[in-house]
Amino acid sequence: MSRRARQPARAVSTAPLRSGTDEPEPAIPTVIYIAGSGRSGSTLLERVLGDTPHAVNVGELIDLFRRTAPRAERCGCGLAFAECPFWAGVGKRAFDGWEPGRLAAIHWLQTRVARQRHLPRLLAMPLAGRAFRDDLVAYGDSYRALYRAIADQAGARYVIDASKWPVQALALSRAGLDIRVIHLVRDARGVAYSLSKQHVARPHAMQVPDDMTHVIPAEAAARWVGIQAEAELLRRCGLRVTRIRYEDFVDRPRPAVRAALADLGLSPGPSDLAHVTGGHVVLGSSHGLSGNPSRFSSGEVTLRADEAWRNRMPQRDRVVVTALGLPLLLRYGRLSTRPRPQGSARVNQPPAPAGSAWPPVTVIMPTRDRPLLVRESIAAVVGQDYPGRIECIVVHDQEPADEELTRLGTPRRTIRVATNTHSPGLPGARNTGLDIARDEYLASCDDDDTWHPAKLRLQIARLLSEPDLLVVGTGIRLMLPGGKVHDWPGRAEEISYRLLLRNRVKELHSSTLVMRRDAFAKAGPYDEELPNGHGEDYDWVLRAARAGRVGLVVQPLADISKNTTSWYRGIAESALPSLEYMMAKHPDFASSRRGHARILGQMAFARSSLGQRGPALRDAVQALTRWPASPYPYVALTHLATGVHPRHIQRAARLFRRGTV
Repeated sequence: MSRRARQPARAVSTAPLRSGTDEPEPAIPTVIYIAGSGRSGSTLLERVLGDTPHAVNVGELIDLFRRTAPRAERCGCGLAFAECPFWAGVGKRAFDGWEPGRLAAIHWLQTRVARQRHLPRLLAMPLAGRAFRDDLVAYGDSYRALYRAIADQAGARYVIDASKWPVQALALSRAGLDIRVIHLVRDARGVAYSLSKQHVARPHAMQVPDDMTHVIPAEAAARWVGIQAEAELLRRCGLRVTRIRYEDFVDRPRPAVRAALADLGLSPGPSDLAHVTGGHVVLGSSHGLSGNPSRFSSGEVTLRADEAWRNRMPQRDRVVVTALGLPLLLRYGRLSTRPRPQGSARVNQPPAPAGSAWPPVTVIMPTRDRPLLVRESIAAVVGQDYPGRIECIVVHDQEPADEELTRLGTPRRTIRVATNTHSPGLPGARNTGLDIARDEYLASCDDDDTWHPAKLRLQIARLLSEPDLLVVGTGIRLMLPGGKVHDWPGRAEEISYRLLLRNRVKELHSSTLVMRRDAFAKAGPYDEELPNGHGEDYDWVLRAARAGRVGLVVQPLADISKNTTSWYRGIAESALPSLEYMMAKHPDFASSRRGHARILGQMAFARSSLGQRGPALRDAVQALTRWPASPYPYVALTHLATGVHPRHIQRAARLFRRGTV
């Protein structure tokens, strides 16, 4: 029997489904393909790229047809592949479901065109033969439908595929797909040492225990050489290729990723890498397949190069691997065996003006029924190392002014007290302060939060160095119950309006903001019509970002209390009408699938907390329709299904850096 006769039954077509109408097909997304050896950090890079705007990461997609779907392995969200709503939606869009015969047929095509043994034919397509070219077209059609379905399901324009095999990238490119390659290179000795580890659990398997692949160092080195050689051919075949060294990515993640995307013609915007700060990245949950076990973790990740091989790899193995990989180690500048100096995060501080040039600043501090806490907040303002003059206006909301607070000031740190003359609540209290303030630079601080000494100095220096900047926030420290402290650095030096629609950007908290008076002329005052004053700072920052530039000093410079009672936090009766108001006031939320899903999910949780089960389910379903990967509707559905007290749901959500209302 010929090799071609061993094809599985072709009763199941591999072609994408057609609607039968004359409507144009949706655009095919650009694929950012990570090529390289195993154990090179591709899972981490893929997830960092997947958290950029308009992108979705899918893990090692090459495993979908040969292992993940047939074996019902675990998705990155933690669910079995067959139970994951994201992949169920992808399968429905692409192939009308994950029918086993179709999976087998596409896997068969993969073995026919996307294996190393087929590289010569991919390099010389005119000589490849008609049967090979027909199989390649069919394989490309299947992946074209798959990538399109993934992008549609996620509302994305870019698909991040960490399949790693260079031959797969070449096959898909030869089939006409827009494949742009990041060649990720890690030192061969680090790869060989990692691949030689035995009994490393592979948590992807659901049915039986499984371990990660392991091979002896010499075999690992040979594989490494082969993969790098194949990747080097891609550029010569007309693919757009850039290279990232694993060690550079870990040391300086943002510059490395920014440069790579620029090389691929996909230069990121100012806030597109907001989740990458210095030596840390903040990762959301994803639906990536296969890859490193770290795929199942989320939240803040500290980047450290895994260089255990330098101390633990046997000398004999090191010599063998170095000898096998020597030409490419020299090419990639990785011959040294000495420990590398670790990169350190640096904060770019603008030059400070002369002492007489520091402008006066007015701090507006609303307060209500917190006589002790407000004194701590005032003390932090008085303790600023800012060279200029500071006036702090304490606005008492729904209570008489406490004249004793004026005694806490100094000649260059004066304290004024006033009562709220606008509508009761935070927006009115803040606007009262604006009426009284005389200076051109304004800051806000809540009565239960405190500033670090350098805060005002660094923010005013930033505003003075960038005259078109309207607002500057800072990183924060969350002061949690039980004495726990959580650092939350600023995610980017500039925050775009689009990012604010998608994400609340916790660092732009009311207690971090320093603003030009002109910002209020352009964005307007705080909205006193906002129900219960809930989210008044977010509403104002959205308007400010639409009117001009909003920046951040990434250092945590404000301590935000999360262990005191708030008049405005966690109250469903307050949150729900405020969220509905915000949706109506800011119709641009509808243009951000993630942002729209976030607000709808928070509304669903608030409705569920109030016992409005039907409307809560409706909002949660609509949120999932907008962005299936959003965690917020799942939080609401959890409450609907379990009836657990909302306070416990909120506490659990905060562990994953999410707010419920």
